[in-house]
Amino acid sequence: MARRGGELEAFIAFLGGLLAVTLTAVAMTVLHVMPRPEPPLRAAALVTLGVVWLTVTVTLYLRLRARPDGRTR
Repeated sequence: MARRGGELEAFIAFLGGLLAVTLTAVAMTVLHVMPRPEPPLRAAALVTLGVVWLTVTVTLYLRLRARPDGRTR
C-alpha cells in the first residue's frame, strides 16, 4: 500500500531543524557568542540560527520525501 502526503517527513524535518538550531545555539553559548553580545553580533547570531533551521529542515524534507515508487532518497 502506497502512502501519500508528506506529513511524517515534514514533521521529522521540522524536528531535525529544531535539533540543529538547538545544538548551534548551545555551541554559540559555549563560544560566548550569545550571552549579552553587541547588537550587530546578536543580529548575526539570530540570522545564523534562522539560516541553519531553514537549511536543515528543507534538506531533510527533500531527502525524506517519498518517491512515487515508494522508496526514499
